[in-house]
Amino acid sequence: MKGKDFREFVESELIPKLKLKDVTIVDNLNIHKMEGIEEPFAERCGCNIASAGARVESLPPYSPDFNKIEMLWSTIKSMVRLLPTQAIEATVGSTCFEAGRTNFKNWFTKCSYCTS
Repeated sequence: MKGKDFREFVESELIPKLKLKDVTIVDNLNIHKMEGIEEPFAERCGCNIASAGARVESLPPYSPDFNKIEMLWSTIKSMVRLLPTQAIEATVGSTCFEAGRTNFKNWFTKCSYCTS
């Protein structure tokens, strides 16, 4: 996704769905910074999220509490620790599948993504 695509998404999909006091959280993806301009996010992307009565908050540089992959790797590591060394390589793929299948929805919910 490029900056122009992101701006279009915000204008056409995000802003129309925002309600008063909603908070949009952005990470440190380059398109969220729009070529390093130091203005607030809404001005940088050329969209007015504030006009919808919402605001934008940025995550810190790294936020493992909101990173679903950290939850997946934690589950995989706990499963792999129980295996004999020879079996590890053969089971990583199935472990990813099994761990993900039962936990993905819960991880998305924990990270505050809409899952309903």
